[in-house]
Amino acid sequence: MRILIVHHGLLPADDRPTTGGALRAWHHGRALLEAGHEVHWLTRAQDAPGGFATPADLVRRARALRPDRIVCVQPEEAPALATLGVPMAVDLYAPRLLEAPFEGTLAREAMHTLRALAAGDVFLASNPRQRWSWLGVLALAGVDVRTDPVLLVPLVAPEGPRRRIPRTLHLVAGGAAWPWQDPRPALERVLAWMDRRGEGRVTWYGGAPLIGESGPEGAWTLPEHPRLRVAGWVPRGELLRAYASASAAVDWMAPNPERSVALAFRHADYLGCGLPILTGPDSALADLLGEAGWVGEDVEGILDAVADHPEELRRRSRNARRLARERLSLAACEAPLVRWVEAGTRHPRAEGPLVEAARHEARAREAVARAEAAEERAARAEAEVARKREEVAALTARLQATEGTVERLARAVDEVAGFKREAIAVLGGRSERALRSLAEAEREIAILRADVEKKSAELAAMDELRARLENDLRHLRAEVERLRRRGILRRG
Repeated sequence: MRILIVHHGLLPADDRPTTGGALRAWHHGRALLEAGHEVHWLTRAQDAPGGFATPADLVRRARALRPDRIVCVQPEEAPALATLGVPMAVDLYAPRLLEAPFEGTLAREAMHTLRALAAGDVFLASNPRQRWSWLGVLALAGVDVRTDPVLLVPLVAPEGPRRRIPRTLHLVAGGAAWPWQDPRPALERVLAWMDRRGEGRVTWYGGAPLIGESGPEGAWTLPEHPRLRVAGWVPRGELLRAYASASAAVDWMAPNPERSVALAFRHADYLGCGLPILTGPDSALADLLGEAGWVGEDVEGILDAVADHPEELRRRSRNARRLARERLSLAACEAPLVRWVEAGTRHPRAEGPLVEAARHEARAREAVARAEAAEERAARAEAEVARKREEVAALTARLQATEGTVERLARAVDEVAGFKREAIAVLGGRSERALRSLAEAEREIAILRADVEKKSAELAAMDELRARLENDLRHLRAEVERLRRRGILRRG
């Protein structure tokens, strides 16, 4: 079978944090691959390159893959995928209708949920409480609940690193700062107990949601305390190693209906790393833990048991590993989904009483969104027109100013041209006189050159005459000296 798994977020890797939906999609795909099926994961463009950008784009990409089955981890994408006519499993691991009132989005989530349920053929839940919570809503969506349409597919626990229990008490806790899960009251009790005992520390992993609409700061902030360290979101490999080297995990939350039916991915991770979990009786964990943790409202008494009985802590750590290995392994958790993929059963349905209303609501919301978008475009266009008018007015003023400047420049050019004409006339007269003076100067220079040449010739003749005379004088002196030596000439 060729299976398409549609989800949000990046698939998990040891070197980065991961979101629950992506982890769920990864586990589904791994199990189906191990069963011999061909698996394709598809996420949003905002999460990874090559993802889908719109519902229409999702349908186009899904149709190109020609899947035999679809697993939709993100329910709001199911209505678009239903147009392909392919058997589809819709994952309901998150109790969206119970989360929505905390965010003020119930009307929108109700519409999304009813349309998603109307699109699915089978539905996945992570625990029995969750399964029962969805059945009435499925009936309203037109699903025939006389036979159970929900597959119980628990959250998969990892094969955690080697367990090392520390000598001093080190508790871990964590999760996203969703408004429906508030750890602060119990966490303050844990920190106060540590202060009284003078021992212990807590490390919190998580913070503002990686994906969601609760805002960049999340719904609440943790207390500041010297025994509490906030590690934030860390890469998955580092997270699992930290879990395996802690004493136990704390997961007491302020009780509410959402917390009563939800299991978190961190719970499966705790158990896979051999961490006993400390939680309250209202939690869905209470049905699963047994002696792989402590369940109760007596925070201080449970902490005493953890700190004072190290052998019991080690025993419950082994129980946590055993529970993860036997009941939360990939093969055990995903077996119902693998069987459905191979059978491709399509659940019978009738038109639910609210589905058509949800469709109308969806169309109305789309129409409102289009109208708001059109109004926004019109407002932007009007603002643009106003800006253009202002620009035209400014350009007109500049043009008028430029015309005045051009007119002044034209007058200045005329004045400059007149000045140039006058200057040319004056310079022309001066040039003519200068040319006459130049000609006269040239004639005088020619006369002077001729005179110089004549004088130069005379000087050359005088130089020759002087040279002859000097030569004659030397000869005469030589002759006189010769006559003197012969005695012809004597001095008296």
